[in-house]
Amino acid sequence: MNKANEKRAFTDAPLGQAAEPLRILTPDEFAALGAGDIVFWRQMRARDLARFIPQAGLAPSHQVLELLMSADGAPVLIADSREAILDWIEGHEVHLATLH
Repeated sequence: MNKANEKRAFTDAPLGQAAEPLRILTPDEFAALGAGDIVFWRQMRARDLARFIPQAGLAPSHQVLELLMSADGAPVLIADSREAILDWIEGHEVHLATLH
């Protein structure tokens, strides 16, 4: 997204209306906005991750894994180290967002 347009969208609109259009998006439409371009990084124990991604059950249940997901929630990469995640991000044209 163009930073100048982003700034204008939030400064030119009347107070409280800048983000209003986002309220009419369905969850699927919202996720699709960044699918392929935005990734989220999260740590999870293998036992917790295995509930969503069965292959994670191959790791010891207490092991902390690094999970990279696309904006639509699809898993992109599961790694056992922070360095592996950073290397992958560096080699791809994606933007890292934080989970809140």
